[in-house]
Amino acid sequence: MEREPTHRRPLLKALAGGVVAIGAVGAAAKLGGSQDTSAGPFAGLPTLQLSSDSGSDVSALETRLGDALLPQLSPTRWRSARLPTSTHSMVAFTWRTGAADPHIHIRSRVDGLWQPWRRVPVLHDLPDDDSGEGAGVSGTELVWIGDSDGIQVQVARSRPTDLTLVLLHPAPRPDDESVTPRSEDHGHSNVSARAAVDPAVPRPALLTRRDWGADDSWRDGRPSYNDTIQQVHVHHTVNSNDYSKADVPALIRGMYRYHTSNLGWSDIGYNFLVDRFGRIWVGRAGGAARPVRGAHTLGFNATSTGVSVIGNFDLVAPTTATLNAIVRVAAWKLDKYGRKPTGHAEVRSEGSDKFRSNQVVELPVIDGHRDTNDTACPGQHLYDALPVIRRRTKARIDRFHASERSAVSITQPAAVSGTPALGEVLTVEPGAFSPPDATPAYAWMRNGSGIVGASGASYLTVPEDVGTQLSVRVDLSKQGYQTATELLTVAGPVTAPASVSLRIVGRPGRAAVHVEVTPPPGVSGPAVGQATVRMNKRTKTVDLVNGRATIRFRAITPGQHLVSVDYSGSPWLTPAVASGNVTIS
Repeated sequence: MEREPTHRRPLLKALAGGVVAIGAVGAAAKLGGSQDTSAGPFAGLPTLQLSSDSGSDVSALETRLGDALLPQLSPTRWRSARLPTSTHSMVAFTWRTGAADPHIHIRSRVDGLWQPWRRVPVLHDLPDDDSGEGAGVSGTELVWIGDSDGIQVQVARSRPTDLTLVLLHPAPRPDDESVTPRSEDHGHSNVSARAAVDPAVPRPALLTRRDWGADDSWRDGRPSYNDTIQQVHVHHTVNSNDYSKADVPALIRGMYRYHTSNLGWSDIGYNFLVDRFGRIWVGRAGGAARPVRGAHTLGFNATSTGVSVIGNFDLVAPTTATLNAIVRVAAWKLDKYGRKPTGHAEVRSEGSDKFRSNQVVELPVIDGHRDTNDTACPGQHLYDALPVIRRRTKARIDRFHASERSAVSITQPAAVSGTPALGEVLTVEPGAFSPPDATPAYAWMRNGSGIVGASGASYLTVPEDVGTQLSVRVDLSKQGYQTATELLTVAGPVTAPASVSLRIVGRPGRAAVHVEVTPPPGVSGPAVGQATVRMNKRTKTVDLVNGRATIRFRAITPGQHLVSVDYSGSPWLTPAVASGNVTIS
């Protein structure tokens, strides 16, 4: 098994004079260089100022919490003042391994208001002792609190002599809102993997390290690989549960910075992360399809993959989208190694706080972190959902393996007939297939989105369809067979007839022709295109603006004149004509 060395260690410098500890990635901050001199809760207190490396958009500060910042109130209790800070959104604490774990609570100042006290749990998602990652450093979970400008810290039981406050602020990026899941790689692993097979279960849609903005210069060493995968360990990150889609990339960047620069790990600890919207993010580098060794489950990283759900599931239940995502990634990873999601595996511990080194433990193939370590992770609500996750993962694997054995085959493709115009009927001919008693089902779509109630072989176009692209999905299914699917696209957008009206105003020697082009009732949007007006032998063409145009003619001889209008049409309105007479005196 290939091991990676870890040379970087977190740099924790003690508070000396007015200088706060220099950050492990080079961020420096001054304590006392900026003071709030106004009245209020921060009056006269030094500001904890975050800063960042050149080229990094993750601001950071690490400062030792000695007597100056965290004075002792009793033999087992310490509390800071309400400390002003520059903007931060994530909080954690570190100390040297060996000291008793402190009990830490914080409260933060958000939008000018101090929030309730909240616990910062000790981190149990850890690398194995022999991995070379993070030796000698312990810490808490990294808590996401949103944009804050003040913090107060309370410690109980014990205060490690080098207890260090970590404040982070991963700045949002413009493309954080527009990431699109996609496959990462399609090749096979080129490292030894016992019992690895080509899986029947497809790779789920993934968001890559590039999507969340991983800075590969923060990594230390090369990825390590396991020989096999026996288990999927399910975790939670103990972060906020009300984050938005756009928050997630920055949140992962913050975890990555904390794991590498403060805890001294070679990379972010988790192989995969899942958000509350059901998106799957690739965590640790090395190839999503390969058995990359993570740093998530102390004593049990050597034969597993780690999936961490972003959120605190002691407080809320996981969403359906979240459960679906866990099932998709678990089925894909376990199927490659022939594992049974509802079964158990005999796993040799490499040493955890629950099982001694070399102890052989029988564990669920899909387990919660608390099954291997002394922790509440992955939260009671997510832990309670594990039986459902196991059953659904098995069903997904079984479904794709059954699909390999038998599938409906199409011998003659389906076809759609009819004119894509308002009020016309479009009809699907399902073609031919084997077995011939497979049942066709239809789902009509408008611009790729399903149309409620449109599930027959025929479809009558309505005003909402005008200007849109219609398509229909044909599913051919039979019990025990894989469903065959065809997607048929109707040629061109749906059109509608236009109505043209004229209003001609005649004056001595001149005329103004007012043209209005309107779509049928119920069709939204003004007509576009051009109108050509003819009067006698004179012709003028103009563009419509909001469906209207005015054309003026001068030097017209007295008498009655015929005026005609020819509307050229648009991608969704058919051409139309109109005419009228005007008398010029």
